[in-house]
Formats: sequence, structure tokens, C-alpha cells
Amino acid sequence: MDPIENLRAAWGALGEDDPLWAILSDPDKRGGRWDVEAFFASGEGEIAALMQTADHLGCASARRSALDFGCGVGRLSRALAGRFDRVIGVDISASMLAHARRLNADRANIEFVENATPDLRFVADASIDFVYSVITLQHTPAQLQRGYIAEFMRVLVPDGLAVFQVASGHSRDWRGLVHRVVPNAVLNPLRRRWYASRAAFEMHVLAEDEARAIILRAGRRIIRVEEDACAGAGFIGRRFFVA
Repeated sequence: MDPIENLRAAWGALGEDDPLWAILSDPDKRGGRWDVEAFFASGEGEIAALMQTADHLGCASARRSALDFGCGVGRLSRALAGRFDRVIGVDISASMLAHARRLNADRANIEFVENATPDLRFVADASIDFVYSVITLQHTPAQLQRGYIAEFMRVLVPDGLAVFQVASGHSRDWRGLVHRVVPNAVLNPLRRRWYASRAAFEMHVLAEDEARAIILRAGRRIIRVEEDACAGAGFIGRRFFVA
């Protein structure tokens, strides 16, 4: 199956079955047990801390537009909408976006866009002040990750800030070894059985050096690279801050 269609089918099923848990996979919250207020409060806390970091770095001082890539049900889009004039939440899953529009109907400055293409062609060059993407690229094949990161650089205004996270490698333990040598085609049935889910959370690695090269080719400046644990056990993660 085409990688885009594979992603669309998987996240469509996850959005139909247990959307909040599919985004924040706390074992205690499976089966629709996320409290909606607590779920969105987690996004508020995350964005509040991130904006403090942006202020400290002296970036994204303009608060006109933000792009939330892999927005799901709008956990982070909602928090960004309280800080930016306009927010675009982008996702591949129609079912996730249906929940996003319903749960965020009181936020008139969020536009939710279904995007099943390997680019962000609907966003103009140099039109976004802040780009954010977490717990998304790691579920996307590497060739698509490369394209989306290049698109983040294209749509960012010259004095804006892009923050995104990737799984950049495998840990040096048995979990990392399993993910390194066993392909997703073999792991996916096990994931579906383990999570009692119709669809699997595929994991894909993009090396830190590859991400750096894409950023630098776009003429952007890497301000900071941090360790990031979003990818979970078995993976090494990196979070990039790009101006």
C-alpha cells in the first residue's frame, strides 16, 4: 500500500476507536478513559512551557500564525489558539479531525485541514510564524519525514521558529535491538494484539544528521537540539529548534 494511504487508514481507524488515547497513550486511559479537560490541560501546559522557551531564545516574537502538524483532535492547536491570531491544525486522519472540529468549536481562529499529500502545498511560502510537530513524524516513513521537514522550513517566516521531534535512532538495549532488526510488517500484528487495536502505531527513524542537513540546505539556523523521550522505549529522540 502507498505510504500515505497506509497512514491514512491506520490513523483513521485509531481516530474512530479511541482518539484521545491514540494521541497520548497512557495505559490507564485506554478505552475512552481520558478526561477531556485533563487531556486538553496537558496541551495547555506543554504550549505554555514551549512559549517560555521561545521567548528565552528570542524567537517567534510575532504571534500571527501557527501550524500544528499532526494535530489529531487539536490538543495543542487549542492551546496555540490562545496565543496566536490564527492556527492551522493539519492531520491525515478524517476521523481525528472530526473530533477536533467538535471539541474546538468554540475556537474560531483554528482551521483544521485534512492533508493526505507528501507536502504542505496549501500553505504559502514564508507565511507561518511558528511551526510545531511532536509525536507525529516518528510514525511516518523516513522519506515522508524528509519532505515534511523541508516543508516546515519553506512555510516558516524569516524570523519565525520551528520546533519538531523525531526518533533519531535506537537505544542500546534489547528493545532498541528489536526495533532495529525487526521490520514494522512483522511488529504491526503484535502491536495490534498488544493494544487490542485495529491499527498499529508504526515507528520510523530519521537520523539526526539527515534532519540537520535538510534544515541547513533550506538556509535555516539550528538554535538548539535536545534529547526527547516522546518516541518511547527502544528509541533515541531529538527535538530541533530552528530559526
